[in-house]
Amino acid sequence: MIYRPLQPPKLQSHLQNDYYHYQEYAPQPVLQSTVACYWSSTFQVSSTTLPHTSAYRIIPDGCIDIIFDLDAISVTQGAFVSSWMSTYEVFYPKESMNFFGIRMYIQSVQAIVGYPIADLKGQMLLEELWGHSASTFWEQVIDATDTTMRINIIEQYLQQALYTYDIHPRPAHPLLAHSLQLMYAYDGQIDLATLAQQVHYSERTVRRIFQQEFGIRPKEILDIIRFQSVLQMMYRYPKYSLGELAISGGYYDQSHFIHHFQRYYGLSPGQLSVQDVIQA
Repeated sequence: MIYRPLQPPKLQSHLQNDYYHYQEYAPQPVLQSTVACYWSSTFQVSSTTLPHTSAYRIIPDGCIDIIFDLDAISVTQGAFVSSWMSTYEVFYPKESMNFFGIRMYIQSVQAIVGYPIADLKGQMLLEELWGHSASTFWEQVIDATDTTMRINIIEQYLQQALYTYDIHPRPAHPLLAHSLQLMYAYDGQIDLATLAQQVHYSERTVRRIFQQEFGIRPKEILDIIRFQSVLQMMYRYPKYSLGELAISGGYYDQSHFIHHFQRYYGLSPGQLSVQDVIQA
């Protein structure tokens, strides 16, 4: 597993300031095929800040997150599972927030949350999915005295969930894992016909199973993986020109690349070096 998606704070350094801080944490090796990262996101809004002038965005990354509100007073308000994102979202923080998240690869979600991905809509309460055990888990996470302890608690739970899944597996179509491995390996630059041929199923079957199991078309997943792969190139090689990025991403031309980029980011590639303000 080499696919590591990015979110805007990694690319737009100006977004981090005195009242906003975002950080990612790598999982231990045994969980690297399950978890893309853990992350923390903190806003400290006061009378001296002007949060309404700053736009923050969340972009599609091919993952699904369990999110904890560390300032919430109950699990009903403080733990939820996000659904698949197919477009960007922009928000303007007007109050302090303190979140911690588990960013999971889509093929791992059902093993962890025990719920069909296709049925996840919007933000679902963890309590709704897990019942009373959600409250116990949430309390342990928010009571952790530091990030290291918090991650240790989470990783113990994840490994137990995966062990239980291995012993009592919930049936999943065998083409899913193989298809996603190929999608990641090709950086999203593989057409559906070639993908279907390599997993030994028809294109129609691949479309049907992805829609049935994930509620998502395989073409949508491929597009997001390709978009995220280009973001990785921008992050690692900031001096790449638009033409070089377009070629590396397998786009027809710069115009095609920019259109695709704006669809998922809401900004053009050239705007990432400009402060993302409400007028943008």
